[in-house]
Amino acid sequence: MIGTLRLLILLSFFSSQYVYADSYLKGAQDGQPKAQYLYAMNLLEEGNKNAALDWLVIAAAQGHLKSSLWIEQNTEYQKDKFMRSLIKTNKELKNVIKPYKSSELKEMKKVGKDGNADTQFLLWLLYINDLHISKRKAYVWIKKAAFNKQPRATYALGLLYYYGYIVPEQKSKAIKLFKESTALGYSFASTFLNR
Repeated sequence: MIGTLRLLILLSFFSSQYVYADSYLKGAQDGQPKAQYLYAMNLLEEGNKNAALDWLVIAAAQGHLKSSLWIEQNTEYQKDKFMRSLIKTNKELKNVIKPYKSSELKEMKKVGKDGNADTQFLLWLLYINDLHISKRKAYVWIKKAAFNKQPRATYALGLLYYYGYIVPEQKSKAIKLFKESTALGYSFASTFLNR
């Protein structure tokens, strides 16, 4: 009886791990950076570091700070130009991506509605880092910021088209947006394009 109970507990544990991993994979494939990070952590537990690193890079390229931090702390990123550039570009975001009070978010949304492209992009980054912005609203913010020629937002919109997240995959449109972002002064866009 005790052996059967132990077996049932183990089976329940492993099946729930499989369900979580499966839902993380679905979210990761759908372009959700938090799910990409969590799926990568699951892959690491299974010993699949290469696949995990691929998902972490995709999430970090979108501005997901936990993924970027993991890469920084667990790889020899200094030896790879792309990874060095990725870590450097995300370090610039560390002071602005944080939990905001609801009154601060309300003010940020007002500033964004008034056309401030940097604030519009920040609202997108809050979604990327799972900080109280819905995917639907975040997509509106990223489109506005890119329309207002915010360099990183233009690159971020290019990523959506490159991977087919939220929008249909269109590599040619993505490449055009990466080039535009580079012309606007965001050099990581060309680094990503060259990779």
